Amino acid sequence: MNMTHEELFVKILDQMPFGVYCVDTERKIFYWSKGAERISGYKAEDMLGKHCFESHLDHIDETGTHLCHAMCPLVATIFDGLSREKAVWLRNKEGDRVAVLVHTEPLFQNGKTLGAIEYFYKI
Repeated sequence: MNMTHEELFVKILDQMPFGVYCVDTERKIFYWSKGAERISGYKAEDMLGKHCFESHLDHIDETGTHLCHAMCPLVATIFDGLSREKAVWLRNKEGDRVAVLVHTEPLFQNGKTLGAIEYFYKI
């Protein structure tokens, strides 16, 4: 095998049936999986380098609150380092709302918060 561990890890994530994306502490997207592309309709080139709140996904909760400019699960996880799970609706590239369950996890290195990862799947 001529793949690095990082390349193999990305290949594995891209084959998963759920979407995955990673953000830094400023919420800038630095990884967008093939599963995220399949669920949202947005390609990695549409998303990488953008802040998650600029992504057009426009997550809303069950009350219709727009989470991307408020305390969304991803921001809360970056802030306090705790994992979260929440049902939300994202807007796909076609403009339709898609119900997804999101899970957020902090990304740490040497005790320092580097950002967070969100994985999601249709419900």
